[in-house]
Amino acid sequence: MNNVTMHSDPKDLLQLKERYEQDGVVHVPGLVSTEGINDLLSWVDEISNSSTLGRHYFESTAHGRVKARTEDFAKHHTPMHDFLTQGRVPKLLEALFGEPPVLFKEKINYKHPGAAGYAPHQDAPAYPFGSLHITMLLALDAADASNGCLEFAKAAHQQGVIAVNADGCLPMEQASQLAWTSMPVAAGDAVFFNSYAPHRSGTNRSDRSRRALYVTYNASSEGNLRSDYYDHKKEALAQGRVSLINHFLGEDVS
Repeated sequence: MNNVTMHSDPKDLLQLKERYEQDGVVHVPGLVSTEGINDLLSWVDEISNSSTLGRHYFESTAHGRVKARTEDFAKHHTPMHDFLTQGRVPKLLEALFGEPPVLFKEKINYKHPGAAGYAPHQDAPAYPFGSLHITMLLALDAADASNGCLEFAKAAHQQGVIAVNADGCLPMEQASQLAWTSMPVAAGDAVFFNSYAPHRSGTNRSDRSRRALYVTYNASSEGNLRSDYYDHKKEALAQGRVSLINHFLGEDVS
């Protein structure tokens, strides 16, 4: 499908890289066309409704038990895998890394009405393999403060890992000293951020879901770390946890 509609021009890529290096995060409006989003949503439905295409996590909300996240599905779904690893998406990531990207992990966050947010954190403590990762958030629904869009502390990535509490997250003392910027997005927008960029999100207090793909890559010079990561996660992850850090603020009922 003709997913990506812009930002193939070298000047655009250079400007994106400059903003990314300055802030640790860069917003790319309209990365995927409406037609492309419709294709992606049909694939997400296939993955979400299957018991074999990925691992599903659920949470308890005021509206009942809902699906919170699906992970590790790309290798089982060829169209989604091709979209994430071929074409202009990896080309854009290559511009940000300075070398070709390798798929590290992927997840769908559904964030249905009433779904919980995530505490302030950096991704680096959750990624024990590789030294630097870039995540692409691809919005499948519009997101704003009412349904729990991401917030970033721009430029704080330059400090490396700032501090880690017992949950693997940013201690509240350090988080409160950062300047947080809300990152509203339209369906089809992408946000690229590195693993040292502090971010958080609130509860979905609206009647609209906030579905998004979160796809993480490492630089090719560090090798293919995907199997190492998922094997480690299966062995190390405590029951009732969605991540190697305890940043999820909801009640997991998986």
